[in-house]
Parts: sequence; structure tokens; C-alpha cells
Amino acid sequence: MRLCLVAFALVLSACGTTRAEPPPSDLTAQFDSELRRGEPIVAEIGAMAARDRLLREIIMRGFRTEMTGEQRQAYIEATRHHFDRIDGENTARLRVIINEFGWAELSAISPNAAEQALSIISHSDDNAFKREMAAIFEPLARSRQMPGEAYANLVDDIALSENRGQIYGMNFECHHGVYQPKPIEAVEGLAARRAEIGLMPMEEYTARLREMYGECPPGHTGN
Repeated sequence: MRLCLVAFALVLSACGTTRAEPPPSDLTAQFDSELRRGEPIVAEIGAMAARDRLLREIIMRGFRTEMTGEQRQAYIEATRHHFDRIDGENTARLRVIINEFGWAELSAISPNAAEQALSIISHSDDNAFKREMAAIFEPLARSRQMPGEAYANLVDDIALSENRGQIYGMNFECHHGVYQPKPIEAVEGLAARRAEIGLMPMEEYTARLREMYGECPPGHTGN
């Protein structure tokens, strides 16, 4: 360690004796411009995503507490107004941001902010917004330019809201005490459809959800 530190000091000393050339002025100007445009949006989306994540972390801790089916449902209903408020505010603001920047530019500015936005979109109750984004995401998901899960969540949410079966089996519920997917359309083709957009096998996905949300209360049917 001592030898490395000495060597590092020598490198710094050598660098200090050489006058560095200034960077190209146009490159510095581009940096300043991109930072000026991106910094406030990245910060805002990060704050929105933190609220989104906090909601889900708290309720999932509750789900892992032993309770009856009636208590679980009462817990969901008692906390729903917080989800309506925060998800609604996040949706309204994110729509404005995406209308201003476009998805491609937002992704280019900050892949991390785009990933956070995906979570916000998936939790939105605005189906018109989800349809708009699903149309943008489909070619990206099929070409593996974005996680297939982001696209699949929107497609299945829209299908369930229209009383149709899911295409990818992303949404689950308790059914007589067993955690299982909500109705799926043409279930015989499910594995192939999931594979087309890079989703993990259904068995692995089911195990992950059970780990996140905990087991269903005995005999309970519902969320």
C-alpha cells in the first residue's frame, strides 16, 4: 500500500509539471448545456420515484405481517388514498415532462431517470397515458433496447382494466390463499410470448413475487 501511494504521488507530481491543454470550447459548451437542461429534470424524477418507492416499500412490509384476509383487504383500502394522491401527482407531472422532452431524449439525458420513470408509469391509473407509452415501448422491448417487463406491465394493466385476460401474466392476486396470476389470455402461448420480450420464466417470476409480497392469508381471495 505504501509503495502504491508513493507511486501515485509521483504520477501526480509529474502531471503537475505538464501544462494541460484546455478542452475544446464547443465540448465544454455542450457539457454546460446538457447539464443545465438535464439536472432539474433528473432531480425531479428522482424525487417522484422516491415517493413511489416509499409507498410500495411500506405496504409490502405490511403484507409480510401475519394477518387474515379481511385484515389484509382492510389494510389495502385504508391506505389507498395515499396511492391515489401520490401516483396521481406523479402521473400528471411525468406526462408534462415526457411531452416536453420525448422518451428518446429523456433516456439519452439520463438512463437512470428513464428507469425511474418506468416505475412511475407502471403504477399510473391513467390508461390513456399507458397506451401512449406502450406504443413507444413495444419496439424497444422487442429489440431488447429496454426491459420487456416495462412494456408487459402496461399491456397487462390495460387488458385487466378492460376486463380482458393478461398477455404476459404480470399481475397476481390471492386466490383461496394461493398467490397466482390474474386471468391470462391464451395461456398455452404464455411462455413463448414472455420469451419474445425477454421476460423470465413464469415459475421464477412467481417465486420472486411471493418473496416480495409474502404468502397470502389462508383462504383469502383478492389483492
